[in-house]
Amino acid sequence: MSLRHNLRVVRAVAAADIRLTLREPLFAIAGLIIPINFLLLFLLFALSGGQAPVAVVMNDPGPLAGQFLQAMNNSQSFFIHTASSADAEREIRAGSVVAVVTVPQDFDAAVSAGTRVDIPVEVNNLNVDFTNDIRRALPLSITSFYANAFPEQVVVRALESDVQAHDTGYVPYLAVSIVVAGLMLAALLQGSVNAARDYELGTVKELALAPVSRLTIGLGKILGSAALTAASAVLVLGVVILLIGVHPLHPWEVLGFGLLMIAAFLALGVLAGTLVRRRQQAIPLAVACVLPLFFLSGPFGPANWLGAVPGAIAAVSPLTYAIAAFQHAFHGYQTATQDLAVDTLVLAGFTVLTVVITALVFGRRGVAR
Repeated sequence: MSLRHNLRVVRAVAAADIRLTLREPLFAIAGLIIPINFLLLFLLFALSGGQAPVAVVMNDPGPLAGQFLQAMNNSQSFFIHTASSADAEREIRAGSVVAVVTVPQDFDAAVSAGTRVDIPVEVNNLNVDFTNDIRRALPLSITSFYANAFPEQVVVRALESDVQAHDTGYVPYLAVSIVVAGLMLAALLQGSVNAARDYELGTVKELALAPVSRLTIGLGKILGSAALTAASAVLVLGVVILLIGVHPLHPWEVLGFGLLMIAAFLALGVLAGTLVRRRQQAIPLAVACVLPLFFLSGPFGPANWLGAVPGAIAAVSPLTYAIAAFQHAFHGYQTATQDLAVDTLVLAGFTVLTVVITALVFGRRGVAR
């Protein structure tokens, strides 16, 4: 058959998939909502776990006490607000703050005289993660304060040189990683649900009897799912760019790597849907595949920081290279040991491999049965 005829078949299969999805809004909405929920869940996790809420009781209004408060703010470990002693005590009893730091009345005088100053710190040690943040960050704040207030007395200082041109916050970094996971989840959901639906509705029999290439049918299924996945991708990117305020430095890279990811994981989704043949099974399977792969692919930092065994697993995960590529697209730096060209080649090769395998399996096994 001619290339033009095959392209018409691909277009027809894709259009049929889109029409069927729009007739069943429940599954269409699920394909949109689940990736957004995934994104918001992890963003809430990041926002709630980044800094510890702390009440500071300023019993000394002097300039040195003010410098100490500023040092605590600069530590980037606390959400600080000042309160009276009574209000601070009520807040820690109610669980509103992790700690109460009290600056004593004679703080300025004692520091100026070089005498010892004890700063009372009441910690709600219910959560050891937040507790350790307080235990690490408060001594650092004291050291920073003293070094800035009396530079001639502190003769040892850290001389920092940065590898990257600028700092990136925890939330902006993690948000980009979550975008990649959201795109993967959206593609897996759409591809698997659409493929499984053909078995539930019996339309797979019509495809089996059609006098067209099985490879062409498989490509049409992937294309139809891709058009529907684009809506989820736009929503996920919209939340990160418009609401979180993380703007890509290289928008064309976002588009290119996004299309590669969508194609690759749509193909895997179609393969999964062909194997399970039930939408109720396809949806939890997609979610279950994304979560462990996400955590093993360096979402919180470069994958080679994870250690030998997790790093080896991350090296064979396509999500690792996608996260590294998206970090470059958004923030302009390379987070992995390989360069951007390797990320591109790995993602392109993985995409071609998954599309071809899925189209062949769908044609020879899925449709034939």
